[in-house]
Amino acid sequence: MKNHIYIFLTLSIFFSINTNAQSGWTKAKNTYFLKLEYSSYKSTDFRNNIGTSLKTSEFSQNATSIYAEYGISDRLTAISSIPLYKQNSYETTNKVSGFGDIRLELKYALLKDKFPLSIAIAPEIPSGKKDLFAVNKNNPLEIINLPTGDGEFNIWTTLAVSHSFSPLNLYASAYSAFNYRTKYKERDFQNQYQAGVEVGYKFIDKLWVNTKLSIQTGIGKNPEIADFIRGDGTSYTGVSLGGMYEVGKHFGITAQYFNSNSAIVKAKNIYANNILSFGIVYQKK
Repeated sequence: MKNHIYIFLTLSIFFSINTNAQSGWTKAKNTYFLKLEYSSYKSTDFRNNIGTSLKTSEFSQNATSIYAEYGISDRLTAISSIPLYKQNSYETTNKVSGFGDIRLELKYALLKDKFPLSIAIAPEIPSGKKDLFAVNKNNPLEIINLPTGDGEFNIWTTLAVSHSFSPLNLYASAYSAFNYRTKYKERDFQNQYQAGVEVGYKFIDKLWVNTKLSIQTGIGKNPEIADFIRGDGTSYTGVSLGGMYEVGKHFGITAQYFNSNSAIVKAKNIYANNILSFGIVYQKK
């Protein structure tokens, strides 16, 4: 557990990274999209606040969440992401779990037609467990804080643009996002910037496949300690590959692979990892 001192307060904020599409499209009025998703990963490769790799005991997280979109009008879409359950642990500790931080979002279409452009405002509510202590199996007096929420109110602002290459079953999207963060107790958090691109293609009648490249970096004063469970100072390059297969008129199944690395932006305050997620979709088009 000594290595845990370097990573005090670890990882649930990482799973708040939105692996759903950041696109310029809004939902048509009275249409909706619902997804129940399960995510899981394990890693021993922690990158500290200067990007140095540290070998730790194995950290694991399992999470179940609901993601929803609803078309209030053809230009305005309501979105929510609700982490129903997060379970954190090291191989040297017991497992701790709880509800996560809720994200609520309104997306408005600035432009439609050939190049849909949207702006979205998304506050994150500190509804998760702010402090949640796991106990060392070999030493009950030694504990580590593995909360399921970051304990602070923050607001994401996202600008996204998309294009459909019809009649080809091909689309592309790009986005840029800024996260204004506040504080937990007396500690001010570093703001965050994200950007990314996505390309999707319909291979067969009911199968969409997509690939995504994204970056995240901190803006402002660097944190003094490596506190990545609350996302303070977390940066990375993300690469993902996934797809959705439609089952009948309304249902679908999804799968996604996500990898964090230092290809473009150096990974800091994060576990280098491979995340697998699987979901069930219900939608009204």
